[in-house]
Amino acid sequence: MLRWVLLIPFACLVAMGAALLFLGMASVASPAVALLIGGGIERLVDLLFGLAESGIDPAPAAQAAFTVIGQLGLAIVVVPVVLVAIGSELFRLRSGLLQSGFTGLLAALLPLAMLRLSRAPSHAEIQIISGLFLVGTATGFVYWLIAGRGAGGERPAQP
Repeated sequence: MLRWVLLIPFACLVAMGAALLFLGMASVASPAVALLIGGGIERLVDLLFGLAESGIDPAPAAQAAFTVIGQLGLAIVVVPVVLVAIGSELFRLRSGLLQSGFTGLLAALLPLAMLRLSRAPSHAEIQIISGLFLVGTATGFVYWLIAGRGAGGERPAQP
């Protein structure tokens, strides 16, 4: 019980913090990811200031933009590691490869599902998807290092 109350939430929080670090590292390594993070924020700020300068209230646009940013953040950083942590605990998946792979897969696919990408991705979008997969994989590995090796608690002794 102590594992579910303390260790797993702690491991998830550390893994989420690591995800932000790995996302920053991915933005340094990949121009497409950097453009997504830095360029998107820069465009948003320019848009909001442009609306304010023209006399239009930027609050609704800012609220909508920050809602989407929050949802994408949840889909990239929080949801993959939490779902894999719960699944690995319930199904006693102790393999670091499985936990890392599933977390990476979810980190790459959840934003796509959320944005409903219904066409073939461009080259830049493939770089972003690959970057998100690697971020998720590293995040899943951090979780595994802390709590995943003992997923599901102690196994019953076999006769």
